Amino acid sequence: MAGLSNAHPQHGGNLHQAVATYGIPRSDWLDLSTGIAPWPWPVPPLPAEVWQRLPEADGALEQAAQACYGAPALPIPGSQWAIQQLPTLVTPRRVWMARESYEEYRFWWQQQGHQLMPFIDLPTPDQLQDHDVVIVINPNNPTGSQHSPQALLAVAQALESLQGWLIVDEAFMDATPDQSLLPLLHPDQPVTVLRSLGKFFGLAGIRTGFVLGNANVCSTLLERLGPWAVSHPAQHIATLALTDHQWHTDQRRRLEAGSLQLLQQVQACFPAQAISASRLFVSLHLPDGQAARWHDALARQGIWTRLFPHWERLRIGLADAAGLERLAAALNGAKDTT
Repeated sequence: MAGLSNAHPQHGGNLHQAVATYGIPRSDWLDLSTGIAPWPWPVPPLPAEVWQRLPEADGALEQAAQACYGAPALPIPGSQWAIQQLPTLVTPRRVWMARESYEEYRFWWQQQGHQLMPFIDLPTPDQLQDHDVVIVINPNNPTGSQHSPQALLAVAQALESLQGWLIVDEAFMDATPDQSLLPLLHPDQPVTVLRSLGKFFGLAGIRTGFVLGNANVCSTLLERLGPWAVSHPAQHIATLALTDHQWHTDQRRRLEAGSLQLLQQVQACFPAQAISASRLFVSLHLPDGQAARWHDALARQGIWTRLFPHWERLRIGLADAAGLERLAAALNGAKDTT
C-alpha cells in the first residue's frame, strides 16, 4: 500500500498530542477523532464483589452476546486482540483489504509476512486464488463505505471453494444491524466476524469485543486467551449493556438524527467535495493539502479530528447537540484560514 510506512499506525483519541502541539488545556478540547458514540451506555455503580473476584466464565456474557448478535460469540479483550491474533493462524498468503482501511490490519498482517492486495471494490471470484484471505471493514473505517451482506456472502462462497477465509470487522455495524452479515452465516463457513462495544455502546475503555462465525477459528482463539482474559468489571458491564434492548433502540435513533445533522453541517461547508458517512462519523477526501489545513484550523479552535495525510482524508466524529453547535461555528470560522 503506497505511502504507508512499516511503523506502528497512529490513532485518534490522542489528545495528549493535541495538548502538546496547540497548548490548549485538555478539558477545553472537543474530541471528534475516534468515531466513539457521544452517548455512552450509562454504567451503573458496580457491586463491590465485581472488583474483588476473578472473572468467571459462567456463560452469562456469552448468552447475552448471542442473544444480541444472533450467533455464538467468543468474548475477547477488545477486537484489537483478535486483529493481532488472526494473522498468526495461517501461513503467509495473499491478503486482500481496502486501499483505505483500518491500518492495524495492514500492520499486523505484514508483520507475519503476508502479501497485501489492496482493493477499491471487492475482489471478484476470478481475481481470487487458493487460500486467499479477504478482510472487509463494514462499514469501512475511515471512508464510511459499506457492502451489502449479500455481496459479502458471495465473496465468502467464492473463498469457500478456494479454501480461503473472509474476515469482516463490524465494529460500526450495531447502528444498522439489518446490514450485518451474521444472520446469513453458518459456523462451518470460512468467515470470521468481529464486534466491539467501543463504538455504538461508547464503552471503548472496557476493552471488550467478540469473535463470531467460523467455529474452528473461535475454538483456536479460545485456547490462546488463557484465564481471566476479560476482566470481571468488563464482563459485568458488557452483559448489562448487551441486554438493554430499549437503550439499543434509543441509541440508534440518536445516532440516526445526530449523524444526519453532522452530514448536513459538513455538506454545507464542503459542497463540492466527496463526502461519505456512517452513523458515527463523516469522512472527506480533501486533496492538495486541504485535509491537513482543515485539521489544523479546527485544532486551533480546540476541535480534534482524525487526519489521514497519506490518503488526504479527514474524518470527523459525531458529537452531541452542544458539540455539533460548536463544530458548526468552528467550520465557519475556519473557512477564511484554509
